[in-house]
Amino acid sequence: MKAINLTTKQSEVLSYIKSYIEKNNVAPFIREIQQGCGIISYKSAVDKLLVLEKKGFIKRALNKHRGIAMTSVQ
Repeated sequence: MKAINLTTKQSEVLSYIKSYIEKNNVAPFIREIQQGCGIISYKSAVDKLLVLEKKGFIKRALNKHRGIAMTSVQ
C-alpha cells in the first residue's frame, strides 16, 4: 500500500475498506467505516473518503449505498 501520501487515519480507513471488501465481497457503508475506524462524525468519515478518492486510492460511485471500489494504486 502506498501510504506515503496518507495520514495515519486515512491509511487506517483505506486498510479497513480493503479488509472489509476481502472479507464480505462488498464495500462497507460509510457508517460502518465510521464505527470500524472510531471516527466521531459521519462528515469526518465522508471527508476521509473524499481525500482517498482524490489521491486515487479508491473510486466512489455516488448515490450507491456500497459504492466504494479499490483502485490499483495501492
